[in-house]
Amino acid sequence: MNYNNIMLERLPKRIYNLLKSIGKIGDEAEYNTFVVGGFVRDLILDRENLDIDIVIEGNEEYFAKVFAKAKRGKVKIHEQFNTAVVTLPNGLKIDIALARTETYERPGALPTVDLGSIDDDLERRDFTINAMAIRLNENGFGDLIDPLHGESDLEKGIIRVIHDKSFQDDPTRIFRAIRYEQRYGFRLDKHTEKLLKIAVKNDFLSTITKQRLRNEILLILNEENFFEMIDRMNQFDLLKYIHPKISLSLKITNLLIKIIGLSLFQSVPLLTDNASFDTTLLKLMAIFDGLNEKDAKEASENLALTKEYTEAITASKTKLSNALKAISDESIMPSEIYKALNDLPVQTLFFGIFKASDRDTILKILTYLLVKSEKPLITGKDLKELGYPEGSQYGEILEDVFYAQLDEKVITKQEAIEYIQQKYKK
Repeated sequence: MNYNNIMLERLPKRIYNLLKSIGKIGDEAEYNTFVVGGFVRDLILDRENLDIDIVIEGNEEYFAKVFAKAKRGKVKIHEQFNTAVVTLPNGLKIDIALARTETYERPGALPTVDLGSIDDDLERRDFTINAMAIRLNENGFGDLIDPLHGESDLEKGIIRVIHDKSFQDDPTRIFRAIRYEQRYGFRLDKHTEKLLKIAVKNDFLSTITKQRLRNEILLILNEENFFEMIDRMNQFDLLKYIHPKISLSLKITNLLIKIIGLSLFQSVPLLTDNASFDTTLLKLMAIFDGLNEKDAKEASENLALTKEYTEAITASKTKLSNALKAISDESIMPSEIYKALNDLPVQTLFFGIFKASDRDTILKILTYLLVKSEKPLITGKDLKELGYPEGSQYGEILEDVFYAQLDEKVITKQEAIEYIQQKYKK
């Protein structure tokens, strides 16, 4: 089948013309040139995807340099994997690879790469729906290359591995199978599901690095249908790779549902220091909610999370619970709310909004986020002008008068000065 007309209809004109120019460079170099993978899959499904992967039967380094020069782009060569990345002036990145075969020495290892044809290149991929290519050379531009019947599987809504050792060769394909299944509303074919369960039973995922596990989990959390994907992970007993004690309880489910509705808050200009919801981190906090502080730290280490993420997650345990308990007092003063919440990371406080069981506590957290960036009436410069000697007392005075400001004991700068002069000797 030829997809030229569909490409004309569905692709932005600049992308269509870009593909034509790539094919022209291939013709000049006498290289068979193809666009492959997810770009082709989503073109057929009529879904936008500007991640352009080019495969050539030729010298990828030469091709990338000629292409980059023609488009005034920058090129980066990865000799080990026979790949290159060309970054165009508009920021668009084009991945260029030599048609190749891959072999895996052991489960989870990076592949050994050898020269191959386009058919070889498609056969090394994860699923049939990702193993299609479209020719870009002028002679045959738009022709679909589909040796593994990926187009048919797209029509049937099936996720199918290409060979029986697929999950063994690269166990991260387990997560990708779930992502594609839930993203597109597809289903795993019976044999693929059987192979996936065998891979889990054989513990192949224990062979991948913490960084690769983290990357797959974060990709899932950034998907629109992430909740269904997490639920599917739970069904296949995959959450244990994050931490053995994680389970998808009703409480966690409710937290995730609240976070899904986060878009309602995204445009509200009430957040401090230009902070915004880090939905990925909030989802992790929800998934870790059933863990104690020690286990949550272990789970963070299992995913090789950043220090910032780990600190926010561990703070969402005892520290957050204590803070929420402290501010539950109906008669608590604003300064006491400030003291209770000020040591918590902002993202942990956002999570506290979802954890809180009553409207009053939520309002107190939101109020704190507003006053956190409130400008103090008095500064160290003011104290110096008032004749107070510089020293450790400055911090005590400034903190005291700021708390008085929060509690509205002082409203104006003059009232703040009088408050200081009455309470502190020079």
